[in-house]
Amino acid sequence: MRHLLLSSLLLISGCATWTSQSPRPAGNAAQTGGRTAAPTQQRSDVQALADLEDRRSLGDGRLMQTAISERDPMLRKRALLALARVQDPNTAGAMAEGLSDPDPGVRAEAAWAIGILGLSWAPLADDVKTRLTNALLEKETAETDGAVKLAMLEAMGRVATPPLVDRLTDRLSGAGDVQGRAALSLGVAARAKVALPPRMFTALALLLKKENPIGTRFGGAYALLQTKNPLARPYLLSCASDDASEIRALCAKGLGDVGTEIDAVTLKRLLDDPDYRVVVEATRSLAKLAGKCKSAACPALGALADLSFRVERLVRGDSAGGGQPLLALAQQGLPASGKAVLVSLRNQLVAAKTVPDQKIRRDAGKLDCRLAAAQDRITGTLTEVMGCGHGLVDEPRRLQLGLQALQEAARDAKPPLDAAKVTAEVGSYVFHTDGRVKLAAVELLGELKSPLAQDKVRSQLLATDPVLAAAAAASSAKLGDKTQIPQIRQLAQKALTQVDIAPTIAEALTVLDAKEAIGDLEAWLKSPNATIRQSAADALTKLKGMPVTADRVEEPMKGARVQLAPQKARLVVTTEKGEFEISLYVDDAPLTSANLFNLARKGFFRNLTFHRVVPNFVAQGGDPRGDGNGGPGYTIRCEINHKPYGRGVVGMALSGKDTGGSQFFVTAAPQPHLDGRYTAFGEVTKGQEVVDALLEGDLITEVRAMP
Repeated sequence: MRHLLLSSLLLISGCATWTSQSPRPAGNAAQTGGRTAAPTQQRSDVQALADLEDRRSLGDGRLMQTAISERDPMLRKRALLALARVQDPNTAGAMAEGLSDPDPGVRAEAAWAIGILGLSWAPLADDVKTRLTNALLEKETAETDGAVKLAMLEAMGRVATPPLVDRLTDRLSGAGDVQGRAALSLGVAARAKVALPPRMFTALALLLKKENPIGTRFGGAYALLQTKNPLARPYLLSCASDDASEIRALCAKGLGDVGTEIDAVTLKRLLDDPDYRVVVEATRSLAKLAGKCKSAACPALGALADLSFRVERLVRGDSAGGGQPLLALAQQGLPASGKAVLVSLRNQLVAAKTVPDQKIRRDAGKLDCRLAAAQDRITGTLTEVMGCGHGLVDEPRRLQLGLQALQEAARDAKPPLDAAKVTAEVGSYVFHTDGRVKLAAVELLGELKSPLAQDKVRSQLLATDPVLAAAAAASSAKLGDKTQIPQIRQLAQKALTQVDIAPTIAEALTVLDAKEAIGDLEAWLKSPNATIRQSAADALTKLKGMPVTADRVEEPMKGARVQLAPQKARLVVTTEKGEFEISLYVDDAPLTSANLFNLARKGFFRNLTFHRVVPNFVAQGGDPRGDGNGGPGYTIRCEINHKPYGRGVVGMALSGKDTGGSQFFVTAAPQPHLDGRYTAFGEVTKGQEVVDALLEGDLITEVRAMP
């Protein structure tokens, strides 16, 4: 996805940092563990920790020493928070030692820090994982504080080694919240592709009993979903009738991966669910099952015909209940045998052309183009998108959708597309006047891998738009065009100040086996930006044929001061669907909150769009480019915190560690895999129904910073 308690901000030549003004204290004074410092001294000490965190510095060991031996437990906790955000594997020992702290709050923070290190954007070495694993196993066994034990179980799912997975499986038979937390952690581990023991399934099935608390049932369903194992199928069928809609949605989603043709009966029933999010997941799963059908009579396609009722709801003005399932179907796509379903739905959408409400007409037009793109994905031609949208969708958006659909077809189509024919059809679009179309065309040409595309792709390596030039580099690499290595190396120099393009450039040089670029990439290892360093390390590892590590680089403390957002700050987002209000986490994510608050005060978001909407996942906006690759012209560091991603939580979109800017997303349902990975900086307190109604391309009229 392109995604504490302290003082004021600095925005410096593209980066943000803290000043040394008085911090906003968080947390209570210690309950145990020694004498608490005087308030003035404590604020000064907290600020010193904040400064180290901001610089991504360990202070020659001072940060770790504070976490281990500082007398004030509040400062030990604050040091552990800083260590978690720095994410340096050399701090694993201090974190592990924190599990033995006399203060339970510090032990919980140490466990949380271990989990955040386990989620590091840079892969951890096996010896570091082993050290963290052994510490968690030893201390969890003896831990008597319930909150600390839960924190340890959460960390186990994030470090996710086989011994920790075994321990989590054992804890499925625990008492109270332990079961649900262990299950949720197993789901996080499974999503990270960690193998789970078969004995787990019987224990998870017991968690789904209706007499269990909703948190326990949710954890069980989430774990079953993430396994993508056929052994989960009978249990997912059972929980598809759970009383809680968010659990029904999880179970419906899981059936798309492990279900069989006969499960279309269960999923068809869920198409009438009162919660649109359940309908969305049932729709996606039916589309997936349709792709597995071997016979002409496909139960899943028959069930999807019932979505005609959702068109009727859309025409009556229900954008969530009517529009979201249709968007989910179009995004998922259908096999060739499902073309008639897409045609039928588009024919029904024509009825919206005569509706007086312009918002309904626009929604119908947007969905018509999405469904048209799904048709073109089947045929491998730009046909239906050329005339879609009822005259309400502009040509650049239609072309963007069509080109992206062909890109998906180029990756997945069987038999493969006629690359030469498609290249001849779409090649001229790399010269279109709209940047979104150019980008989509360049990316498609790379995916087609036709030699006929080389000249057109080369022309965009010189583009003034760095995102387009980087895409051309990636496509040149896919085309095997080694003649462009010198030009791509020039782009590598720009990537040192253009963080978002660094991973793309590094990957292109890797694909081309450009060993002459080793020196260029080695220079990246000195960058203060973690994403640039890690991109270089990954590429150099492949080019050199030996492991290369991206060591931490400290950032300087300099820049101009920017004011923090006030306490109880909020953002009022006005869209063409209505308003919703965001309460900012000014204590837990002060830098990120202040960044969005100040951008809103400047009118930055006026007339931008929600360029990305994934039903029952997120609505994402704040990109001035409109294609998911833009930002405010600088980046800010991440402020990972304890706030979980429940429904309506607002997070910062990223393209790597410390790459936040202006793009934000709002969740439609709990997303445990985002916890500890993306900065959560607010939550919707009014107008969640407006967020639910958003479709791709919906306009942000303005964002007001309050008070």
